[in-house]
Amino acid sequence: MAATNNKGAIFRFAIIYFIIVIGFGLVIRKIVQIQHVEKPRWIALSDSLRRINKIQELEPNRGNIYSSNGELMASTVPSYYLYMDFKTPALRENGGKLFYDNLDSLSLCLSKKFHDKSESAYRKHLIRGYNQKKRHYALNKVKLSHSMLKDVKQFPLFRLGYKSGLISEKQIKRIKPYGSLAAITIGALYGEKSKGAKYGLEYAYDSILRGSSGWAHLEKKAGANVLITDQAPQNGADITTTLNVDMQDIAEKALKQKLIEIDADLGCVVLMEVKTGQIKACVNLKKVADGDYREAQSIVLPSNFEPGSTQKIPSLMAALEDGLVKPTDTIDCKDGTWRFNEKVTITDHNTGLKGNGKIPVNQVIIRSSNVGMAKIIYNAYKDNPQQFVSTLKKMGVGMPMDLGFEGAAVASIKGPNDNPLWASSDLASMAYGYSVNMPLMYTLTFYNAIANNGKMMQPYFVKKVSRDGELINEFSPKVLKNAICSDKTLTTIKSMMLQVIEDSVHGTGTPVKSKYVRIAGKTGTARYNYQKGEVMRHQASFCGFYPYENPEFSCIVFIRNPRVGNASGGGMAGTVFKEIAERVMASHSLLPISKYPIDTARTIYPKIKNGNFEDAQKVLSALLFPVKNEPKLHSWVNFNTDSSSISYSSINIAKKSVPNVKGMGIKDALYLLESEGLKVRVKGRGKVVHQSIKAGTPIFGKQIISLQLQ
Repeated sequence: MAATNNKGAIFRFAIIYFIIVIGFGLVIRKIVQIQHVEKPRWIALSDSLRRINKIQELEPNRGNIYSSNGELMASTVPSYYLYMDFKTPALRENGGKLFYDNLDSLSLCLSKKFHDKSESAYRKHLIRGYNQKKRHYALNKVKLSHSMLKDVKQFPLFRLGYKSGLISEKQIKRIKPYGSLAAITIGALYGEKSKGAKYGLEYAYDSILRGSSGWAHLEKKAGANVLITDQAPQNGADITTTLNVDMQDIAEKALKQKLIEIDADLGCVVLMEVKTGQIKACVNLKKVADGDYREAQSIVLPSNFEPGSTQKIPSLMAALEDGLVKPTDTIDCKDGTWRFNEKVTITDHNTGLKGNGKIPVNQVIIRSSNVGMAKIIYNAYKDNPQQFVSTLKKMGVGMPMDLGFEGAAVASIKGPNDNPLWASSDLASMAYGYSVNMPLMYTLTFYNAIANNGKMMQPYFVKKVSRDGELINEFSPKVLKNAICSDKTLTTIKSMMLQVIEDSVHGTGTPVKSKYVRIAGKTGTARYNYQKGEVMRHQASFCGFYPYENPEFSCIVFIRNPRVGNASGGGMAGTVFKEIAERVMASHSLLPISKYPIDTARTIYPKIKNGNFEDAQKVLSALLFPVKNEPKLHSWVNFNTDSSSISYSSINIAKKSVPNVKGMGIKDALYLLESEGLKVRVKGRGKVVHQSIKAGTPIFGKQIISLQLQ
């Protein structure tokens, strides 16, 4: 009996065990089927339940553009617009308890923060969106900064994060802290959201500045939409330019003032550091519809004009290098006209009784004689005109160079070997800047080489590329040509360029002569639209370097179609050059004061504007000028200078009364007057010689005071 019972138990156990094994087998089979056979279907179903958008692009922040000394010139600033997702489950639960419990306090915070709606108006606005169950309901039309968004996220309800339904949409805006300063060189983008760049450094370095995008997807978590990052974007790199903001400002103001004065179509300036080739300022100003001058068009880089008389310098250097003319030779310019052939007559600016007659070679440059230069080059190369072109190119004139910008013009100097339309008159006209195209940057680069003892440097605009403070690439000065000519030719031509300015009788550049810095250069006045039947127009230019003894900067100024006055390279472009040179050297000289020789012909002790003592004392200490009766505590002083000393007397500044600002510069005068609540109007330049409200007069309200500067 017992044996029978044991057999029955074993049988029942076997059946149960068999059922369990089959069950486990079915489970394992199902697992394998799900993991391997049905895997794609289940993943797709999971994604469809979890993801709202499978992929969303994450835009990187565009890199910044800086000046040479680290000042921000272009930057990406994010802004945000606020929306609500009123279908967020947490807002719909329990009859909208979470929403209505926070409604009043949220409306109050929004009203106080943005001041665009009252508290009750915000309350009605939010209820309307809630009732309409909007997915993307605009809270307002206010554009928020990142700091403002952080504040908003601490408001009632919003501090709950994704449960609140708050959506912030990011937009990118490119800003330029210095406004239009160097706007063409810096460049621009196509709209706020576009990655595309239009021109300038923004375009040339777009791939570096842009960075690379990341991506993310939206998932439903706890009933809310959450953005999950799959790959973070890599922000764009920053570029540091060679531009100097102060020098750019100096150059732009000097040029703009002259363009207004002579009512010209356009003008430009390029300022280069002699030893390195770094571009410190690049100005492109064009007259626009409202009559103002703005950076509205690129002029410097795509320019491909006939240079006019600035080309006389390399022309004469070629003849000197080839030994076909000597500085002591005499050229007969007669009455300032030369009938080259039946069709071509070459003229000087002083034809007739004022003609140059017989003059030495150096005077051809000093007086800028077209006839003299045409005769020198024609007589030297008439039997082999290709040699003239070959020598120019051998010296580096028009030498190809990569400026880093797409669309930059290149020089065109063609002789009989590569010009099927060559005529003998082309040789004569090339001598003084016609029948040749020379971009402004090429002319400046050659003149810079003259200033740099014959070494030609590659002009460049960018110093380094970095990301998050880590250096990626650094650009160093590059030598294009170690010597453009012999030392003898270089010494001869530099002396002539100096006399263009300092020959008070014949020099075409005498308006460029400065009391403060010696300048060497060459004037250029050229015709364009000179074909028969076209209105004759002119362009004026000046290219040179300073200071003559130890050149630090080279510069070219170009002005097109002046309508007021006679077109003059010296009187128009040259005076702009002079102002730039004086102001740059006063504030940005690369040499210590001790390196400059003392000019015994000038008063040793300078005249000083009245104003803040500490500012003046810094300059005087650097110049090693002692000041008598130095104050223990005097902020504002009048300075007195005689032949042997500098002294001062204190200015009494009384509250709520008009201060005496006579003798001050505009910076100090504005500070004192505006500190007392006065509105200031200014006329003239220099120091204050008259103020419309007498010093010591009590101030009542916001009065207007006019200052006359001289």
